[in-house]
Amino acid sequence: MEKLSYKAFMNDVRQRLAYCSEEELRHLIMEWAAAELPDKRLDFLNKLKPDSQEAMPETDADALMDDIEVFARNVEDGAYVDGYGWDDNYMEERDFGDESWAWEMDDFFVEARHLLKESHHEAAEKAYRKLFAVLEMGEEPGHLPGDVFIENMLEIDLQEHVALFLRSVYINAKSGERVNLLYEAMKEFSYLTSPNVKLTDINDSLDASLPDFHDFLTGWIEFLKEKPIPHVNALLREAVFLKGGIPAIAEFARGYANKFPEAYMDWIAALEKEGDRESILQVVTEGLDNIPGTFTVRANIAEKMTEIGNVRRDNRMALKGLRESFHSNPSMNYLLDLYMLAEEENCLDDVRDEAEKRMNDLRNAGSATRGFTDRRHAAIDEGDYIHALILGGRYETVFEMCQGKGALGWSFSDHPKPVMLTFLMDVLSKGDDYSHVRNDQWRYAISRMSFGTPDIDMAKYHHIINRVKDNVRLTDEQEEFYLTWCQNETGRRIDAIVSNKYRGSYDKAAKVLVAMAETLADRGSEQDGHAFVETHRSKYSRYSAFRREIAKALQNSGL
Repeated sequence: MEKLSYKAFMNDVRQRLAYCSEEELRHLIMEWAAAELPDKRLDFLNKLKPDSQEAMPETDADALMDDIEVFARNVEDGAYVDGYGWDDNYMEERDFGDESWAWEMDDFFVEARHLLKESHHEAAEKAYRKLFAVLEMGEEPGHLPGDVFIENMLEIDLQEHVALFLRSVYINAKSGERVNLLYEAMKEFSYLTSPNVKLTDINDSLDASLPDFHDFLTGWIEFLKEKPIPHVNALLREAVFLKGGIPAIAEFARGYANKFPEAYMDWIAALEKEGDRESILQVVTEGLDNIPGTFTVRANIAEKMTEIGNVRRDNRMALKGLRESFHSNPSMNYLLDLYMLAEEENCLDDVRDEAEKRMNDLRNAGSATRGFTDRRHAAIDEGDYIHALILGGRYETVFEMCQGKGALGWSFSDHPKPVMLTFLMDVLSKGDDYSHVRNDQWRYAISRMSFGTPDIDMAKYHHIINRVKDNVRLTDEQEEFYLTWCQNETGRRIDAIVSNKYRGSYDKAAKVLVAMAETLADRGSEQDGHAFVETHRSKYSRYSAFRREIAKALQNSGL
């Protein structure tokens, strides 16, 4: 759901009120009153008191700071905590106790905003700094009971209040120190919110614009240009656009394509708001030409070409966009869309060779990775590489990659055996009467992608893999060889899990066992499938937990 800034919200409220007559306003308020819950009615009445909107006197600001100090001491002393222990709901240990601290803190944040609205800027900055310090105490046990993620305990929008705090820093700073002080404050409190607060958030946190904002932007831009790119990328691009609009961000994108290529996305986003689709295509084409191919942002830019191609029913344009996206960010989802469209356009072999060459180039250049990496530059995940080979019909290469690999560690995406074993089971099956658990093995093999990877479209994956399977031609000798390999690998997997008593993985051992049995049954011998299961069930007859998992898998299969 889109979140409105305070300024945008208040502007919309004013515009809507301007169209309402006095009678319509009375009717609206009466409707809201009728809908209030009984325990909220007094609060509603208090909102209708005109004197409730009077400015807070300075003495109240002092009293608020005193109250926050008392609150902070209570938190520091552990006054709200009764104990520490395991919580089954969170599956973690946490503090237990009086969670009313969250309501108190919500009220303090609201009062701090009120200070800022009434121009008590210095008091507001002090209040916010103290409240953030209290939140930081919650990172350690013994202070703030409740949710392990402290921000979830608050009703207020923490990001909005960080923006309000930074607004107070901006206003309190002398003009010559403003750039540096704001930057340091943004860095210091960046841990509180994700995504981080930007200049637009600060400017829109209250009705009035920031004072001397245009002059500030000039110094802000020059200051940020001297900082490390990862620290200021988004801030600098935002500032350029705020100062000069589309012409400025266009010039910046062209001048810094090799340092700040994301500026092209800012340019495109601005054009999208204006509905200028033709200009978007020109900017996309220019961006793809100017930005080095190693930057992953090219993939996002190329997506716009694919979108326009789809709208125009121009498959060649859409295909070009997908090729560029995959080149700069070789992910499974791009690959699936690329292969699907290439098949439709009768150029799958060329596209497959191009995609595999790109992945091999990155792999040979040492850009293979698993887990967190430099997200700005193209890298190839080994798990994606394995799937790409299978989807391209290079199963012999994947089979070679399996040599020397163990029967454990299959949860990691770079282990080729889960993919190879499941693929061969499917190929060797002569039907799909018993394929439920085998299909589940496909889901397991595909779901092992690296952390943070978007979900894979299983329908697209199966469409492509089925085409590959249809083109596999094995001799009787090859079938026998691969069938023996599958049975042996299944046995090794079961032995590695069950004999070592990895109880949490007994279900995995049982499923691979029954998947292999399904393959044997679908080859025309249900008896062979049952015999294969019985061999391993008998081998571990004293392992009742494993036998229960086998029974579950057999029930799901229908064998």
